[in-house]
Amino acid sequence: MFSLAWRNMIRNARRSLLTVSAVALGLASLIFLWGFNDGVHNTMMRNLQQVIVGSIQVHADGFFHHPKLSKIVPDSGKVITLLHELGADNLAYRLRTFALAAGEETSEGLVLLGMNPDMEQAATRIAAKVDRGRFIGDNNEAACVLGKTTARNLGVNPGDDVVFLTEDRYGSLAAEKLKLVGIISSGEMGIDRGLAIIPLGFMQQMTGMDGKYSEIVVQLPKEQLEPVTAQLREKLGSAYEVLRWYDMYPMMKQWVELENAFYYIFLSIVLVIIAAGIMNTVLMSMLERIHEFGVMMALGCGRVRLAGMVVVESLLLGMAGVVAGVMVGLLLVHYFHGAGIDLSSQMDSIARFYLNPVIHTEIDTNHLLDTVLAVLAAAVVAAIWPAIRAARLEPVEAIHHV
Repeated sequence: MFSLAWRNMIRNARRSLLTVSAVALGLASLIFLWGFNDGVHNTMMRNLQQVIVGSIQVHADGFFHHPKLSKIVPDSGKVITLLHELGADNLAYRLRTFALAAGEETSEGLVLLGMNPDMEQAATRIAAKVDRGRFIGDNNEAACVLGKTTARNLGVNPGDDVVFLTEDRYGSLAAEKLKLVGIISSGEMGIDRGLAIIPLGFMQQMTGMDGKYSEIVVQLPKEQLEPVTAQLREKLGSAYEVLRWYDMYPMMKQWVELENAFYYIFLSIVLVIIAAGIMNTVLMSMLERIHEFGVMMALGCGRVRLAGMVVVESLLLGMAGVVAGVMVGLLLVHYFHGAGIDLSSQMDSIARFYLNPVIHTEIDTNHLLDTVLAVLAAAVVAAIWPAIRAARLEPVEAIHHV
């Protein structure tokens, strides 16, 4: 059956080649689009985690939705020890509260975030987002870093003084004057406006929170995210909340899933076109060989075997197209993974989505496998009608068919 299907396919090599080329072109286009799509999404998710959020954050229970200075991480030494045991060594401690920041003439409410500059470099890339000046360099210096929009609203520049007013651990007012040493320009509204970063040690002294933290930020490889989260939740218990990046910012994951759904709709449309092309080729081949099929049936070839031969022929066309399409598609993904696709002209509009100006394509294995299997399934589906037509032939009528 395979041998006959192969001979039938190469009997009209030109038509078969056109069909295989159409399948390969469609599949290569789908693979490249998945590569671009996954490159965009993976970049967004990595940047969200690496710039400031981290892969996992550990807080006292209820802190994330109702942050208060009094809600410190209980027994932080236990958490840190457990993280090191799990291989999560890229971590940083933070202290978070709300404050009023004032320049010479204006003031603005914002989140005051205490960071250890040395530890933060191991956990995030927030320091790389400083556009003017520098990042905080000493854990106890009286310095601060502001987002671009906040600095503009306050009318301050690097070297100017900024006064911060907040509450300490006892609920009393605490005020300090810090020198602005750097301005962050990330393009992301949540960072550029409403955030002030100061040294963790200085903030702990300012608020009377020596040795205490409100959050522990962990950076992990993608494959370790779920197992480490599960173990932390199991071993730490209900006094803590262990949140993955998408638990804290679900909109990002939902947006990725929504866009993937649109790509699957596009995939379905392309599959219909591919199936129609294969069905046309197989049906034409079947109609040209009605006399031959009649002779085969007269010689004892069963209807199921005849229909199976038509399906195998269609599958061979699909497999040939898949092989060529995968090779071309992966070559395109590999090339643009290195060369990148420059979107710098759109940087003002895409930076807020944690995108880089140059997108490097990359394709997830699941998406590649789904696409290949879908094309092969389309090839099989395309053969159903021609196979039914072949199986319904009457030997005498088929033999006399002209």
